[in-house]
Amino acid sequence: MSKEYLDIVDEKGNLTGEKELRSVCHEKGLWHRTVHIYCYRFANNELEFIVHLRAKNKQQNPDKWTTRFGGHVESGHTLEETVTKELFEEAGIKAESKNMISGIRRIFDGFADYSDPQKNREITQAYYYNYDKPVETLEFNDGEVQEAKWMSVKEIKKEISTKDNWVPTIHGVESIVNDLLSKITR
Repeated sequence: MSKEYLDIVDEKGNLTGEKELRSVCHEKGLWHRTVHIYCYRFANNELEFIVHLRAKNKQQNPDKWTTRFGGHVESGHTLEETVTKELFEEAGIKAESKNMISGIRRIFDGFADYSDPQKNREITQAYYYNYDKPVETLEFNDGEVQEAKWMSVKEIKKEISTKDNWVPTIHGVESIVNDLLSKITR
């Protein structure tokens, strides 16, 4: 496996011209870019997202549900290239730009999770991907996903309020829903 280099950015997301190994970025708390991709559709007049159960062997948040796919933006790659790559690698989706909407940008300056001492400083760009197919059409070839299903926003909110098997940052789903709805017309 090749070593993954990331472009270093400042706290506003501007490229600095430097790059570093992903592991070093996390060890030293260097700012870098990531993308989160939310696959959505409307079914029975309700907004739904694909949710998936992360693999048990994932370093962060193993065996937890999440509403997004995503990854780190490798050095020299654009955000859009990363979205296309991650959707294909993680779910077998051959992304089409006409189905992709750029969403909100978030700044994360903290620890990856409570048991991990690594400092995680990310500028994360959200993307919304209109995917109106059954989850059975998805292909999870990289071993990062155990299972997936469509869930309405109402169902997701109920699940995250009553269960602890969701990725901790899932509680920001309300801002994602509001941002997506402000950008689309049905």
